[in-house]
Amino acid sequence: MGKFSSQEIESQYNLIKKLLDEPEKYKDAIDAIKKDIAYMPIELKKKLEEENITL
Repeated sequence: MGKFSSQEIESQYNLIKKLLDEPEKYKDAIDAIKKDIAYMPIELKKKLEEENITL
């Protein structure tokens, strides 16, 4: 897996936060992210953990 830029990490982070604001509406997208969490960049995982955001 290649390195991700901070802009890419920030973009993915913001998308996840937006989806989690309306979990009922975006249930399928959230479920897809949960399946792909193993492939998520380490930097993004850390950022989510720091904000206490769990999927």
